[in-house]
Amino acid sequence: MCHPNRVGSLPVPGSYEVKTAVNLKYREYSPESSGPSKRVAIITDIYGCNEFYQSFATYFTTHGWTSYLMDLFSDLGELKEITREAAFERRHKLRDGETVDRLEQFLKINEIDAVIGFCIGGNFVFELARRNVKPKLVAYYPFPAGLPNEDGLTPPIEYVQKLEKPVTALVGDSDDSSGRETIAELARISDSNPALDVHVYAKSGHGFLAHLDSDDEQLKQNAEDALAVNLQVISA
Repeated sequence: MCHPNRVGSLPVPGSYEVKTAVNLKYREYSPESSGPSKRVAIITDIYGCNEFYQSFATYFTTHGWTSYLMDLFSDLGELKEITREAAFERRHKLRDGETVDRLEQFLKINEIDAVIGFCIGGNFVFELARRNVKPKLVAYYPFPAGLPNEDGLTPPIEYVQKLEKPVTALVGDSDDSSGRETIAELARISDSNPALDVHVYAKSGHGFLAHLDSDDEQLKQNAEDALAVNLQVISA
């Protein structure tokens, strides 16, 4: 599921500072150029701030952004092993509602311009859209049908029809983790709600940004296009 490994097509992870705000840890990556820059917060999947996300955060610094890589899982302990099962075991200790409350505060305090979320982070992005936060919003392969949690959030599929805050979702039509039928339903809803911008990539599944390194030209093109759309949306 999602991104346990680094993608070679993204930059080598850069240096960062570890900081804390509203009881949330994050890693701040600054662009090489001096002067003011826009700020993007990145919400990882259940694997946390691994090398994939360090590279992804660094990618935006090469475009002049300051990246805030949110470290939601470190206080829940290190992964026993880099497996889906271990990551989900740790993930279930996270309180989703409380986490989004803190994220909402974080965005205001740090004057964040854009938020990008992956997987569970994509669900958090939808919830932030429901709360009409100010930053621009992008969700990679979220779970529109929701995820179980003791402090659970309303499944996005139940409210996306009524969203007024623009949000962009980047999904694959072959995503068996999020559910192909659910992804198709999300795309259908987007046809009647202009605030919901859904890009569906043929043949791509969950975690398809990893195909930036693929030998399959279509899968690679899908990943490259999703990355370009992402940058265009938050930079507009």
